[in-house]
Amino acid sequence: MGLLVIAAALGIGLGFAGREEQRFERLAATDIAARLEGESKAVSVNVRPDGLAALGGGLTFAEITAHDFSLQQLPLFTEPDRSTAGRIDLLRLNLSNFSLRGLRVARLEANIPDCRYDFGLARREHQIRLSRSGEGTGQVEIRAADLAEYIVAKFAEIKTCTVELRGGWAWIEGYGEFVIVKSNFAVIARVIPDGSRKLALSEAKIYFDWQRADALAAKVLLDTLNPVVDLDADLGLHGAVDVESVRCADGLLVAAGTTRIPTRTTDNLSE
Repeated sequence: MGLLVIAAALGIGLGFAGREEQRFERLAATDIAARLEGESKAVSVNVRPDGLAALGGGLTFAEITAHDFSLQQLPLFTEPDRSTAGRIDLLRLNLSNFSLRGLRVARLEANIPDCRYDFGLARREHQIRLSRSGEGTGQVEIRAADLAEYIVAKFAEIKTCTVELRGGWAWIEGYGEFVIVKSNFAVIARVIPDGSRKLALSEAKIYFDWQRADALAAKVLLDTLNPVVDLDADLGLHGAVDVESVRCADGLLVAAGTTRIPTRTTDNLSE
């Protein structure tokens, strides 16, 4: 997806200006939209060429804004064997109301500096390929109702589920059919990073039919739910995000950390 956004800069980098730059932005947005699913999807692209440096492929920033879409895999990887002649000082992602492998996300924002792309390829064939990504910062917001829907879809043992997010805690209630018990349950826990690529429940208090669960039953339920989200295995992010903090408040789970564009490998090439 981000690869195509650079095409919007070719109007400057290849000697065009004014209307041609806007035309390239529109074409880039159209190309990006073609890679996303959803009848209501909307995409816009904005780029800022870096003055005369744009003649050598220099961009101050490239921004992708998109909403109301879904996707099953990352649309953007770096290819390190390519030329690093083209420069993007800041790649900015502003995505909202989208679904990634069944998890609906309210908002995702990322600012990734010091990206490079193959400018020679862009000049010769009008194809854009990122060759390097810096590391930046970003955060993702997930609504409580969307997290509840995801939990039911992910865990076969959980038949119904509601989630509340407030005061730093997640309140998860529902009905489950586990190895040792079939019961209504409630979990009151903090959501924390488990390493840098997983979100897990911690400091959990667990109840079955509003009776405090014994140690074995509590372990069965907690083992079932953890990790609640595995960013790589569940969402296919391939190391794009390292979570450093998680906050639960006002009906939102907000995870923040380090972001990057992951490297294309033989594993994710086949997805």
